[in-house]
Amino acid sequence: MVRLEQVFGVSAEQVLSYISRPQVDDRFLEAIKSNKQVVVYGASKQGKTALVSKYLPYDQHLPVSVTPKTEVVDIYSSILRQLNVRLLSTQTDCTAREMHATIGLRVKALIPLFGSGEAKSDAGAKSKVEGEKQYEEVPFNLALPQDVSELLKKVGSKKSIIIENFHYLDEDKQQQLAFDLRTFQELGVRFVILGVWREKNRLAQYNGDLLDRVMEVPVEPWTEEEFKQVAETGATELKIRFNEGIVDKCAKACFSSIGVFQELLREVCILAGVKGTQFSLLNIGDDSMISRAVESKAQEYAARHQRALESIAAGNVSATAKDGLLPLFLPYYLVRVVLSAGYDGIATGMRRATILEKIQKIHHRADDVRASDMSNLLYNLGKLQSSKNISPPIIDYDKNMKLLQAVDSTFYFFLKHANLDEIAEDLPSPLE
Repeated sequence: MVRLEQVFGVSAEQVLSYISRPQVDDRFLEAIKSNKQVVVYGASKQGKTALVSKYLPYDQHLPVSVTPKTEVVDIYSSILRQLNVRLLSTQTDCTAREMHATIGLRVKALIPLFGSGEAKSDAGAKSKVEGEKQYEEVPFNLALPQDVSELLKKVGSKKSIIIENFHYLDEDKQQQLAFDLRTFQELGVRFVILGVWREKNRLAQYNGDLLDRVMEVPVEPWTEEEFKQVAETGATELKIRFNEGIVDKCAKACFSSIGVFQELLREVCILAGVKGTQFSLLNIGDDSMISRAVESKAQEYAARHQRALESIAAGNVSATAKDGLLPLFLPYYLVRVVLSAGYDGIATGMRRATILEKIQKIHHRADDVRASDMSNLLYNLGKLQSSKNISPPIIDYDKNMKLLQAVDSTFYFFLKHANLDEIAEDLPSPLE
């Protein structure tokens, strides 16, 4: 019997209600058939991982999930470890970070000569025997994509390297990897980058040479017709039939988020007593289930997003006065502006000039808030949220369009259903 969680809801595993969307799936297939690097982007819970894992199963490739503390060399060492390549310092085994600190990333690799992914030893190359395994010993620099590519070639790997949560890397590391990606592309090593943002050519901002070397695949937008296909596909698996009104109301209530739509359908099924495939066809037609499902998800999302907004508002600035003046506390005022604007104010993005104007109207030092302060605030939103462990980030700034956007697809749902005035009142003020 198929279980409900295998069909509807947000899951790390591929759900059975997955549908192929020509404008997305076909473009991704075209991208992985090309010799270019691939970037899959969009708001959180909009199907990036589902798309990639559908055509590049993670257990057959080289996935690396990064965190805010990940270094670029940590990514490369993870890739090599998955290929059974051992990394040694000149004296002993060590981590990538220790290598970075002690020996300048010049290390030795022990490449397995027998077994899966066997490598052929070059004539005259040093070899080492451990137990029944024989390794080739190769000196290389873990920080150089050229050297990493040569090791991948030695072990005969043709697997794609999948980088999950690329947005967690700070800007310097994103830029470093953007430059390395060009070298990898020229040497035939494919990366598939997944990131939570909505702007085009994100990596080309760090390295203009990537413009013709990267294929981007945006996973948004979703259409109501596609939502209906998801509902029908999942209903067939569970042997149920949704009243058309239920599907329409779920589609309208989710604000174009496939993650929210999936969760609403799962809640409706739970309310209808559906835990898995039915023995006989079950019709679900009670429209009151929609309001109950929406209320349930609204409470769940409100708890998370309220904590996230409070963390952003707290910022990273101490409350110490300087020259008799309190700090600007711009993150706090940004959160107040977002809450006062609500869903309608941020649904299509909020311009930097608008944010500046609204903050100046309510700021305790209005004359001291400059456009440059606003740029600094918005450019560092990703880093601020990362430092506060807000995962995934809820808002992001598009430097090209100069727009503040929601990048957590559940955030729109929260803005529409939460009592924003009450949340604003409860927001701890750094001025007190």
